[in-house]
Amino acid sequence: MKTRVQLALVGCFVSVLAHLYLAMHYYPLKLGLATGKSLCNLNAKFDCDAVSASTYSALFGIPVALWGAVLNAVLFALILLAWLEWSEYPERLKRFALTLAGLSAAATVVMAVISLSVMENYCIVCMSLYAISLGVFFLYKGTLREPFFMHFKRDLPGLWSQSRGILVAYALVPIGAFLGHQFFLSNFGSDQIDRMNTEAVADWMQNPVQQFVAKPTLIMGPETENAAVTITEFADFRCSHCKHASYSLDAFMKAHPDVRFEFYAFPLDGECNEKIETKNGVSCRLATLVYCAERENKGWDMHHLLFEEQSRTIPIDSTAELDELLAHLVPTLGLNWPMMQTCLSDPTAQDAIRAQAKQGALVSIAGTPTIFANGRKLDGGQRVTVLQSVRQHALDARAK
Repeated sequence: MKTRVQLALVGCFVSVLAHLYLAMHYYPLKLGLATGKSLCNLNAKFDCDAVSASTYSALFGIPVALWGAVLNAVLFALILLAWLEWSEYPERLKRFALTLAGLSAAATVVMAVISLSVMENYCIVCMSLYAISLGVFFLYKGTLREPFFMHFKRDLPGLWSQSRGILVAYALVPIGAFLGHQFFLSNFGSDQIDRMNTEAVADWMQNPVQQFVAKPTLIMGPETENAAVTITEFADFRCSHCKHASYSLDAFMKAHPDVRFEFYAFPLDGECNEKIETKNGVSCRLATLVYCAERENKGWDMHHLLFEEQSRTIPIDSTAELDELLAHLVPTLGLNWPMMQTCLSDPTAQDAIRAQAKQGALVSIAGTPTIFANGRKLDGGQRVTVLQSVRQHALDARAK
């Protein structure tokens, strides 16, 4: 019995840590502030970021991960108190602890069913937590000395008079989740996120529809006529805000396969962008490299790689120095560097990037990233919450 209790405590502790990790990664991803991918992004199918960007990642606006962290913290405390017999009726405390473990296990089953039947991506950490939750329930169930249901019925009438501490513990779950949510939002400077999202969508609906004539470098998702909404981004590979946005946009797209995404290069470099005065050719060359990689069906891979390596490209101020770095980076994607150099010198590739930069100027791009949804400028479009609201609005409008 002692071993069962100890294993249940370990399971709860591990769950708290894992849920907190997911929650701490959830907020910057949702708010377009992520600085890197989740550690559990294994491949296109097992992608924790895509799961976090889905509509199933939150309950009442609070991330499921935060609910799980608080619930398991309370459960850990109840199991520990019952084990140490810091209660006048430790068996009664066990039953209420088991009830909370049962609620956790039931929620786990629901989330597992949603994950396997509805979602396109899977979170390996979440799946591990499902197993731990069920394990904690069945482990702790085996520690009871008295029949559960018979005594539980007797416990309920005296819950308010004899076990108010249990009610307080149960109440700590929603209270803790709410306070934790407010803490995280405040910590990331977005405690007014609902208002910001509402304003962003309202402004988007009022903005004029722009026409994009130039062809984008990269496309993801269905054809325009079949897409719930078309997201268009203009970005520079040496723009730090663009890097943050790339993680949120990528996760959102993977979580919503009915959305189309078009990526346009808008290098903040006068070498290929008439709107920019300063120039050294570096941002233009990076944009052209992604265009060339796409010819070999490696465009998205190069897109991701350049943002990951942004800290190495930002200090560079000449194309010669850049090429020294690219000579090492390009082969990591299975691409031939000399062949890429040939493409980089191809006027067709260079003209394509100039055309995209000119397209950005025509639609009044003032900085990067700039995001459009169905041709309308979308301020705050790097936030998953805003993208979800716009997608839902588009679906509702189509259904009418």
